[in-house]
Amino acid sequence: MEKKSRNLEILKQGKCKQMSDVATANYLVKSIGGGGRVSDFLYRAADKLQKLFPHADDHRKQWTERRLKAWWNNESDRVLYWQMLELYEAAEAAKDEQELLKAARRDHAEFIAKTSRIRALAELVSSDENRGVA
Repeated sequence: MEKKSRNLEILKQGKCKQMSDVATANYLVKSIGGGGRVSDFLYRAADKLQKLFPHADDHRKQWTERRLKAWWNNESDRVLYWQMLELYEAAEAAKDEQELLKAARRDHAEFIAKTSRIRALAELVSSDENRGVA
């Protein structure tokens, strides 16, 4: 039983030796930025965080791509409480956005299927009318 729990811990942590705030922050940053190349999702995550939390009054609290890169490259081992709260909030917003996107894609696929069925029916009716005329 102990071996299973150890394997589960390794799976949850990924490449990290210890579970840390930075590992959690990296996971949240990746979920905010989406998939793809590291530089791409870090850029997207920084952009989303800047839009959600501008912090115009305090430049030390502003979200930068450099801050996210420092966590990703293990150059920084400190995540402040307010940063973690904002990361969680942005990750929830990204999750909601992804669910809306999936629903929109599903609706679009249903629309395409419905219109293709109507088109096939219209072509069938028109071919029947053409046969009667000829």
